[in-house]
Order: sequence, then C-alpha cells, then structure tokens
Amino acid sequence: MLRALRNQTQSIFFKCFLVLLICGFALWGVGDLTGGSKGKTVLSVENKNITIEEVLNEINRARYMLPERPSLEEAFKNGMHTGVLNKLEQQILINQEANFLNLNVPLTEKMKLIRKENAFKDPLGKFSQNKFMQSLNNAGLSETKYLEMINTQANFKQLSMPFMFNDHYNKKIIKKILDWQNEIREIEYEKFKIINENEIQKPSDEILKKFYNNNKTQYEIPLTRDVNYIEIHPSYFEDQVIINKNQIDEKYEIEKDTYNSEEQRKLLQFTTQDEVEANKFIELIKQGKNFEEIAKNYFDLLKSDIDIGFLKKSELPDESADIVFKAEQNETLGPITTKFGQSIYKIVDIKSPKQISNEEIMKDIKKNLTKELSLEILFEKLDVIEDLIAEGNNLVEISNSKLFNRNIEIKKLNKVSRNGVIYSYDKKPYLLDKKSQFIKNIWNTEKKELSEIFNTESDTYYLIEVIEENKKEDPKFNLVKSRVYKQWVNQEKILRSKEKAKKIILEKNNNLSFNKSIKRNDQIFDRINDPYLINQIFGVNNNEIVFLVSKNNLFAIKVKNTRTDSYVFSEKEYNSLNESFSKSFFNDFSSFFIQNLALKHNLTKNYKILDNYFSKAEELN
Repeated sequence: MLRALRNQTQSIFFKCFLVLLICGFALWGVGDLTGGSKGKTVLSVENKNITIEEVLNEINRARYMLPERPSLEEAFKNGMHTGVLNKLEQQILINQEANFLNLNVPLTEKMKLIRKENAFKDPLGKFSQNKFMQSLNNAGLSETKYLEMINTQANFKQLSMPFMFNDHYNKKIIKKILDWQNEIREIEYEKFKIINENEIQKPSDEILKKFYNNNKTQYEIPLTRDVNYIEIHPSYFEDQVIINKNQIDEKYEIEKDTYNSEEQRKLLQFTTQDEVEANKFIELIKQGKNFEEIAKNYFDLLKSDIDIGFLKKSELPDESADIVFKAEQNETLGPITTKFGQSIYKIVDIKSPKQISNEEIMKDIKKNLTKELSLEILFEKLDVIEDLIAEGNNLVEISNSKLFNRNIEIKKLNKVSRNGVIYSYDKKPYLLDKKSQFIKNIWNTEKKELSEIFNTESDTYYLIEVIEENKKEDPKFNLVKSRVYKQWVNQEKILRSKEKAKKIILEKNNNLSFNKSIKRNDQIFDRINDPYLINQIFGVNNNEIVFLVSKNNLFAIKVKNTRTDSYVFSEKEYNSLNESFSKSFFNDFSSFFIQNLALKHNLTKNYKILDNYFSKAEELN
C-alpha cells in the first residue's frame, strides 16, 4: 500500500488530497492539546505576530529533518524549540526593520538566487522545476514560505552591511598571533624503534578479559543498520547507445574548432596616427628599450592598452597580416601603415596550428556522444526503476532486470551507525567513505524498504535497501576477543618500548643524542611526515623528557628553548587575520543588533503558552 501511495502522489489531485489529509490529522492532534490556546500569539511586534501553530509547524519541520525523528515531546526536552524560537525572533525582527526602512528585494533577484541553488539543478547543471518542487517538499516548505526565507536573508544582508565588513584590528593583537605562528622550539631528542610483537609473550584470557573490562566503552556498538545497495552509472548503458551519421556530423559542426586550429600569435601593438610618434617608438626599440616600458613611460599606456592577445592571421589588417605571420618570436615590426594608422607589433608567443587526423576526430566525437547519450538513457531507466519500486520489486529483482544488460553487483554494508561509522566485532570502527546524503538515505528509509533513487556526486546514482536494524550492543568478550588482543598488544608494545628507552637514556645520564630546531608549521620530523607529532611537541609545557609515538617509532623529546623566528609583518597576513577576526566580530555584533531590534520594535514574547502546551501533552501521556 505504501508503494501504491508513493506512486499516486505524482498526481496533483492526490497531492492536494494528501495535504488536506495530513493537515486534518495534524490539526486534530494539535487542536486537542492547544485547546483554548489555538491561534494565540507566541511572538509579536507592531504589526506582525507568530502563533503557536506556526511555532509547532517549525518545530515539526526541524525534527523531521533529523534521521531519528524525535517525538514533539522529546524535541522539547532536548531544547529544539529554543533554537526554533531564536530563529523566528530573528526573522520577525529583521523583516519588521526592513519594513520600517522601506527595504525591498526585487523578484528578479530572488529568481537569480533560486536558479543558482545547486539543490534545484538537474545533473546537467540546469535549473529544474521538478527538483525545485521536490527539494521544497522534502524540506516541508511551500514555494511561498521559501520565497519568504529568501526575502528575510536578503533583508538581513542589507541591514548588516554597516558592520559586515569590519576588518581593522590593533596590530599588536595581530602580531601576538603571528609570533605564535612563527614560534620555534629548540629540542633534544632520541629515536627508538617500537619493539616487535614477537618479543611479547602471548597473554592469558584472564589478562585480556581484564583489559576488556577496563576499556569496555571502546567496544560498545550503537544503534546500527545493515543495508544492501547498488550503484548506477551512465557507463552501464553505453552498450545500448546507437549513434548515426547525422549525430556525428552535427556534433562535428558544433565542436570542429576544438579539433583543428590555425596558427595564432600573441601580440603587443602600438598604433598612432602620428608618424613622428611611430618613428620615435621604433627608434627607442632600436636603442634596446623594452616595448612595455616605452608605451608606459613615453605614451602613458598600460599593458592592457597594448596587449591584444592571441590573434589569427585573418583577424589582422591585410597590410600587416603577412608581415606579422612571417616574423620570428620576440621580433618587433613596424611602423606598418594600415587603415588604422601607423602600427608597431611585437610577437610575444606563437601557437602552432593543431591538426588532428579525421580518424582521431571521429573516434573522439563518438566517445563524447556515447557519454552524453548513455546519460540520457540513464535518466530514462531511472523512471523505469521508480516504477519497479512502486510495483514492489526488491533490490535483487531490480539488479537482475533487463534494464542493464549486465550483472549489477549488490554491495553490502553491515552495522552502519547514524553518523556513518562502520562497526564490527573484530575490526576498529571506521568512517564510511560516502557523502552525508548516502548516510541520510540509510536512516530516512523504512526497514525492509527501498530508498528513493538519489545521487551524491557527478552522475552516479544509488538505491539502498534497508535489511535490518541492530539494537545498541555491548558485545561479550568472546565476540570481540581478536580486537581486544590487537589493542592489548599495541598498548603493550608501547609500554615495553618506553621501559627499554628509559633504561638506555638513564645509562646516558639523561643526555639525548640529537638537537633540532622545529617550527610550528613544519610537516616532517626526522624524515617522518607527521604534523600531529609536531603539534604534540609544541604542546609540551616543561623541560622534562616526554615520550611521543609516531608510526613505528618512539621519540624521547626534551624542549630546551623557545623563541620567535624573524618574519616580515606583511600586509597579506595582516589582512588575512583581520578577515578571520571580522567574521567573529560579525557574529557577536549581529547578536547585539538583534537584541537592539527587539527593544526598538517592542518584541513581545509569550513562551508560557508553549510551556502550557507541552505540560498538557505530558499529562495526556
């Protein structure tokens, strides 16, 4: 039934019915609880107010954007309503101030912003009305509501302009930061190899169990899901592409200039109507002066005035074309009399003509056409896959269908958490190498159901099937024994290596063999690329010997001295830090600005009505 409903929602009439149905249930639930509070104001300024229903709608929208979809009561307990109320306060105050100042945002500007939004573009990068409506629908927004949001953002940009570009800070503050960045540490150090695993006696189960109990939280597995998925690429359909001669000819006509090109020359040109000036220019060239310097110093011309870029022979005046294209690179020619006056040229660079064989051109055109047409076929197949989903087909049936003319591998992921970490009993948890959209679809899809078809990068599309949901688990020792052993061994190797190193250093009267100066921004230490090790060294706050691990090595480090490297207080660094401070200042000042608007427009808050609503909800539960 769910699949049938999903398919029917393509009808505009059914969409209207569904909206009315949802609103009916929503108002039924809200109405029972709000009772006499219905329609009452939570926030208000002079001529605008926000009702409890609007606040609840915003909270619902916020909680439905989360993969776990907490209940309304859970959202309230977690403080979600606070963030929503802060956002609504800002919106009502910004728009009230904009009205007070008679600010407005032209519809054309709103449309530009909409068309630039990547979420509303199809895979070819063009604005798609379908994707626009689908994205708004997924976010629980109407077109009107979205335009209101754009209007609010534009109003805030106009209002915040006076303090948005604050970028001047005391140079003493900036210098302190630059001193920190240019800190140098003089250290003594000794390098030791981490001992081999073979040197460690195999532990008993009792020792491993004790280690397991002391580090039990490391083996906890949160709520996870097992999923199967397939990837759908345009390349899957290349064998279904049929290319005819007309398509090749049309493609060649459009792109022929990219395959064959005539010789081009990059030129500097000085043109004047005055023959005396032209002769003066060429005389200075003969004296060994530079073309650009002559133009600047004697004729007040910038490089942009004389640099005419790469030109084909046909783009030059007939009088100078042959002369210029017979000359050598770096040669200066002229004066040449043309219909524009007396011209002097310098050949700066030469691009040789590019000739590609007809066979290579046809091969490349077919390759590009195949890519384009396979992408078109993919879009057609996606519609067919949507139909198969609606008909109740599972992932195996879809992957084995005649759509692909090939075997599509079904990939499996076990124990995927909400934040995209993969868990297992015998391996260390690791982050799944997929974009956030992929993780969201795992958790936004019902159990035993298929996700919507989606793409996360370029033209690769995904379809996920949620196989199972696994409860939060504290695995027993026997399940994670191999992992416990690996961690115990790694820890033991470092402990034994430190003991061995301490003995060697003690025999040398705590003298370390090597001296080195390191900078905070260094990446390599003792031929090891490990910026984290360097950060650790700069975190040492005493002159005692400390032990730090890097890859298969143990370093004994002692900081002898700290100093600041000499550096030039450059304008570039100063501006960069100012920009960073400016963003921080903007965030702080914008908060103050909103508070000031609340006083100016007499913002009234009636949050008690919201508290009463949730208190009533708890009583009913």
